[in-house]
Amino acid sequence: MLLGRWSRLAGTVVLTAAVTVFGLKLVGADFSPLAGNASYRQFLSAYTMLTQQYYKQLSTTDLFHGAIHGMLTAIGDPFSVYMNPAMTAQFREMVTSQFQGIGAVLTLESGQVVVRSVLSGSPAQKVGLQVGDALVQINGKSTAAMSLEEAVSLIRGPSGTRVRIEVLRGDKHLSMTVARASVHESTVYAKMLPERIGYILISQFSDDTAQAFERDLSILRHENMRGLIIDVRDDPGGLLQSVGKIADSLLPKDKPIVQIMGRDNHPHVLRATGSTVGVPVVCLIDGGSASAAEILAAALSESGHVALIGEVTYGKGTVQETEDFSDGSSIKLTVARWLTPDGVWIHKKGIRPTISVPTPSYFRLPPLPMSFRRPLSLDSNSVWVAVLQRMLLALGYDPSRTDGYFNTGTQQAVKAFQRMHRMPVTGQVDRATAYMINVAVLAKRQRQDPQLAAAVGYLESKLMK
Repeated sequence: MLLGRWSRLAGTVVLTAAVTVFGLKLVGADFSPLAGNASYRQFLSAYTMLTQQYYKQLSTTDLFHGAIHGMLTAIGDPFSVYMNPAMTAQFREMVTSQFQGIGAVLTLESGQVVVRSVLSGSPAQKVGLQVGDALVQINGKSTAAMSLEEAVSLIRGPSGTRVRIEVLRGDKHLSMTVARASVHESTVYAKMLPERIGYILISQFSDDTAQAFERDLSILRHENMRGLIIDVRDDPGGLLQSVGKIADSLLPKDKPIVQIMGRDNHPHVLRATGSTVGVPVVCLIDGGSASAAEILAAALSESGHVALIGEVTYGKGTVQETEDFSDGSSIKLTVARWLTPDGVWIHKKGIRPTISVPTPSYFRLPPLPMSFRRPLSLDSNSVWVAVLQRMLLALGYDPSRTDGYFNTGTQQAVKAFQRMHRMPVTGQVDRATAYMINVAVLAKRQRQDPQLAAAVGYLESKLMK
């Protein structure tokens, strides 16, 4: 977009001018238009004190990076940030969905590095790594007290090299050697549901998301789909051009997709150039649907009269662009706000669904950790006992209370679960039992999805008319 090209050019000019003026000041000549500004003089004095009076030598690079970070912090916008080279590289991997590693998504749970998901066809899947596995060693180094960033940096590496990992699965220790590869994380997943209802999940809007969406939409059309569900739940957003291309495939020509409003407060309207999909469509949303996901949902609702099913979205109504520096660092800066086709700014408000279907509370429960010093048992009292009780209740085992106290009712519920899954019936939650409960809850989530069921029901009622 013109706004993007203009912003990148202006950013380069401003930053270059600032460095030049600062350099002249250091040699005794200050031609800056800010020379008479008291805060500017204060900044220069602070820099001089740090470089000349601090008790040890300081890196001017670190000071400049800190100053940039401080300026962005001062504006109070959580979406405008300074990213060091490592953060910038990670951001680039996110928008391209391409990285060098083993294809496992990790998370940190109670101080333990745990596998959250395994990408299909990845090296991690090929060696048998599973969701819920806890990494205890990476190349012989213990993960105890290791940050998530440290673990990821050890796992990732050049394609063709190998990494040795030791995982804890329940109460079993397993060793694996995984060959790293160039891994592509798919952001689009499609399938045909019963009654020839097409389903497309978009996990985020990356470089190739629109192309993948077009491919899968074409396949569903060739399979004679009668209705379409688009799922952007828990989609954090991504690239504006990606969501624009997808909307082109779903909205009538010339219908507005989004309005972008920069500093001039003049709306630049992005309009669809394609045509409608030709079948009834619904869109699934929730509190994790943000930014680009909200742009698509709002466009479908207001320009395509598509029903939104689920919960109120996150509410991020601003647009960011990045400016790269020669050292690999970058600035991600808010340059505009976006409005829905009807001119509504949804920032911090979100988009309300046409049909409200709450997310089951157990969907939001964190997995039970497998790093308990001792098993959860009778008279234990903690937050994790409360999580356990809510999980048991969701699975159909009544613990008689959910306040975090491990009573006899909870013990009987645990025994019933263990008996059903042919495990030693101890009434205690050790690593093996915690692992099996996590797996059972995940399976139930995949099997019973009330928002998806509501979307299917809505389409079936439309198709019957």
